Amino acid sequence: MGKKTVIIGLVVILLGAALPAAADSQVDIGLHIPYYIGVETEDSEGDMGAALDYAFLVPDLKYNYFFNESGIKLGVGARLFTVILESMAYPIITLETDVGPFTLSGHVGGGVFLFFGLFNDVGTGHYYLPEVSVAYRFSESFSIGTGAGFFFAPEAADISNFAYIGDVFARFTF
Repeated sequence: MGKKTVIIGLVVILLGAALPAAADSQVDIGLHIPYYIGVETEDSEGDMGAALDYAFLVPDLKYNYFFNESGIKLGVGARLFTVILESMAYPIITLETDVGPFTLSGHVGGGVFLFFGLFNDVGTGHYYLPEVSVAYRFSESFSIGTGAGFFFAPEAADISNFAYIGDVFARFTF
């Protein structure tokens, strides 16, 4: 493992240990149900996507440390997705705001990925996972919403080539 990867890993571990004590920390536990998936390429004519025939849950855990608590919140943290036999964690930058009972949020994550489960590895590279979502808050700790996630790999293909997925979710916030 390279020096750079070890240093990044240590920083993430130290931040993960120090930041939960802060009042501006937020932990979200989500249950996502993907409903549409596709790929957009510069060569394709139109959408190369399809609605999914089967519903399945994709649990996630998201930790954010927000630098401000009102208005438009900017935060840094980590996100973990799991499909039971394999899990993936990566750092994220979050922008979030509340508009009435709705929460609008956007995340950009990537650069370093930790895979564990059947396949264990630390991967680095120019791979990015932006996401946008809107959720209706039923209370301070529960919301339901929809969102779109994207996968960009500028190392492998031009920025106009990307994958996307639409999902609905239930989120518990602590």
